[in-house]
Amino acid sequence: GGVGKTTLATSLYIEMSCEFDSCCFLGNIKEESSKSNCMETLQGKILSTILKTEVKVDSVGIGKHTIQTRLGHKKVLIVLDDVDDRKQLEALAGSHDWFGDGSRIIITTRDEHLLRAHKVGEVSHVNLLSNVEAILLFNKHAYNVNNLVEDYERLSQQVVSYAGGLPLAL
Repeated sequence: GGVGKTTLATSLYIEMSCEFDSCCFLGNIKEESSKSNCMETLQGKILSTILKTEVKVDSVGIGKHTIQTRLGHKKVLIVLDDVDDRKQLEALAGSHDWFGDGSRIIITTRDEHLLRAHKVGEVSHVNLLSNVEAILLFNKHAYNVNNLVEDYERLSQQVVSYAGGLPLAL
């Protein structure tokens, strides 16, 4: 956590959204899935956002079928952020043929095995920041400068070391 998965997914979403017929960003799926009727609500949100009309989903099975039939011809971009259970993926993006040609589904998760089990086409890893990158990020936010601050170099190094390359911590 804190490495920047959601931030990167958000940036990709913003940058790529103009290339698709429609787009949907579902954030905090792990947290949202703890609520009652959560998968139906999330399925409804995908459908409503992409179809640009209110869609209520009564059951997960009906939601899967509706996503397949109504979105199977659309080129969509969907971000599924913070997925932590295979059932979430099965309900929201069951297979590649649920969406039209050229569609992209971006999934953020801490569990790579989950992606492999769902047969995700491409898995990208987010690396921690190098020491130099971490110092630059820290200086930018702590001192509002883009380069090293000489008077605070030792303190900055201690903070960066403590943060361990996690952008969110910095």
